[in-house]
Amino acid sequence: MEYRTMNRKEIAAELDISTTTLTRRMEKSLNPEFLKLIKKRALLFENEVKYIHEGITGANKKW
Repeated sequence: MEYRTMNRKEIAAELDISTTTLTRRMEKSLNPEFLKLIKKRALLFENEVKYIHEGITGANKKW
């Protein structure tokens, strides 16, 4: 996945899931403080997109 500035619809499309599923997985997997910071923002920066992607897919977890 290419990390770039994008909105939640674009992230969901990249992950091939719905925006509702993306929101549920974010609430389940990610830090609540991080979710508070990005709650009202339409666009998310590259590092935030990377954090979301790794948190949802489990890419940052070691074996």
